[in-house]
Amino acid sequence: MNTAGAVGKQGSFGGFCYLKRKRGENMSITVSKLCANAQANYVMKLVAGKEGLGNYVRWVHLVENADVSPFLHGNEMVFMTGVGINDEGHLLKFVEELIEKRCSALVINTGKYIKSIPQSVKDCCDINSLPLFSVPWEVKLIDITYDFCHRIVTGEEIETALATALRNLIFSPENEAGYKSTLERRSYFPSSDYCVGVCGFSKTELSDDELKKAATSAMQKVLNTSGRQFSFFFQDKNLVTVCPDCKEEDVRKILSTFDTIFNSGGEGATLTCGISPSKQGYTAISDGYRKAVMALKVATLHGENCVAYSDMGIYKLLVHIKDTSVLHEIYDETLGTLEEFDSANGTDYMETLKCYLENDSSVQEVARITFVHRNTVNYKLRRIKEILGCELNYEDKLRLMLSFFIKEFL
Repeated sequence: MNTAGAVGKQGSFGGFCYLKRKRGENMSITVSKLCANAQANYVMKLVAGKEGLGNYVRWVHLVENADVSPFLHGNEMVFMTGVGINDEGHLLKFVEELIEKRCSALVINTGKYIKSIPQSVKDCCDINSLPLFSVPWEVKLIDITYDFCHRIVTGEEIETALATALRNLIFSPENEAGYKSTLERRSYFPSSDYCVGVCGFSKTELSDDELKKAATSAMQKVLNTSGRQFSFFFQDKNLVTVCPDCKEEDVRKILSTFDTIFNSGGEGATLTCGISPSKQGYTAISDGYRKAVMALKVATLHGENCVAYSDMGIYKLLVHIKDTSVLHEIYDETLGTLEEFDSANGTDYMETLKCYLENDSSVQEVARITFVHRNTVNYKLRRIKEILGCELNYEDKLRLMLSFFIKEFL
C-alpha cells in the first residue's frame, strides 16, 4: 500500500515555538534551525549525518515505501515509522534513495517496526551528510510535523514578503515609503550599503521549474554557510541577489560559491554574472539592479563568468544610451561600409583593421598575428583608407574603435 504523502498544515499560534530572528540573521529554514529544540520537546536525537545540519528544508514528508521517487522533489525532511521496512538491506536502500533525491534529513520513529538503527545506515548518512534522527515510538510524528510545517510556512512568508519589497523597490523606487517598514524589519536600512548580483543560466537541459528548484537549494546552502545576510529571488529567468553591507568582492565570492555548489549536483549549467557597485541607500538597490544587468550583458557578450559594472570601461557609455538607433547610425557611418565591402568581395579588411587598432597601430605586430608579410598589411591598410575615406589619424582610430565596441554590443 502506498503510504507516502505530505503532512502538516498551518495552525494557530498557540503551542508553537517560533523562530525569533536576530539582527543580521537569515530566515532560511535549515535542519539545525528546525530541530534546535527538538531534543527537549520531542526527545528527537541526532544519530548520524551532522555535517548536513545546514541543509535547507522546504517541506516535510511522511514516507514509508522504499520507492520514494514519485513523491519527493528534493530538500524535504522525511519522517518514517518503518512499517514498510522488512530488514536492514531494505532500510539501507530506502536511505540511498533519499540521498539520490537530495532530501534534507531523515527522522525514524523507532521502537515498534525499527527497534534500533543499523550501523550501516548511520555510516551511509555520515558519508553523504544526511542528518539522521531517531524519535521514540511514544512521540507522535504528527505533533512534530505539525510544528515543523508551520515554522517552514512562517519562514517562507517572511522571505516572500522581503523579496516582494525588494522587487517593488527595484521597479517602483518612487514608492519607497511603502516598502520601508518591511525592509527595516529584516535589517535592510536606508543607511546601509548595498551591492546587487544578477546571474544568468545557459547550456542547461533543466526546465525552468527544475532550474529554479536547483538554484534555490544551492543558494540556500550559500546563505546558510557564508556568514552573511542577503536575499535572493528570480526575475526574468535571472537569479537576483541583494546583499546589504557587502562589497563587490564579497558578492563575487558568494556567486562563485553558488556556481560551485549548483554545478556539484551535475546540473551542467553555465553561469554568467554581473555585479553592481556597492553604494549606500535604497536607491543603490534599484540602480544596482540595472547596473548588474548591464554587467551581465557585457559578461555574456565576452563569454566571461563574471563582470563588475566598475570594470565595464567604455561599455558604461553604450549601455546607458536608450535610443540604440543612434548606435546603429554611428556604426553604419563608419564600419558599415567596410563590412559591406568584405561581404561583397571576400576580403578580411574588418579583421585586419581591428587587429591594427588593438595593437597600437603596429604593422609588424599585425603581420605576426595574421601570418602575412608586413607589405601585405600596408597594402590592406591603404585599401581600408580608400574605402572608408579617412587617414586613420588619432580621431579616425578613436571613432573606428568605438564602432567595433558598438558592433559587439549590438
